[in-house]
Amino acid sequence: MKPDALAGLRDYHLPEALHWWPPAPGWWLLASLLVAAIALLWRLRRRRGRREQATDLALRELAALRARWTRDGDDMAFVRELASLLRRYALACWPADEAAGLSGGAWLGYLTDKCAAAPACVRDALTGSLGQAITDLAYRPEADLDPDALAELAAALIRHAGAAAEAGAQPARS
Repeated sequence: MKPDALAGLRDYHLPEALHWWPPAPGWWLLASLLVAAIALLWRLRRRRGRREQATDLALRELAALRARWTRDGDDMAFVRELASLLRRYALACWPADEAAGLSGGAWLGYLTDKCAAAPACVRDALTGSLGQAITDLAYRPEADLDPDALAELAAALIRHAGAAAEAGAQPARS
């Protein structure tokens, strides 16, 4: 009789149970992608909140300017403060742009570029009465203007610029 060749072999055995730590490299990659996505969403939401807050604050300040104008009746102070408000608002919406150093026609051209997709009334206002008020009239001793109409046009500009900044609109380049 032949000796059994398989008699000396051990029975098959199962490997040890896997531990949950350390995770496989795929899980590390998935976790890092998840952290990056959460950080990106948080940053975008925070930026959007700041722009919405800037729009709300600018509209409230415009209402305060109108109330001060109706109380005092000082047209030129209203125009100077309106020009300052629009510049500060532009810097809040587009902080990386070069708006701070612009003046006169360059400042008006900057606003016109930013509002290229605005309704016709806003674009016409920038080339007309509102544009003249924020570039020229603020520096004159007296001028003939309608502060109520300017305030309405400025409010429309602020609302549009806030929506354009929120949508990530870039200036129209020619």
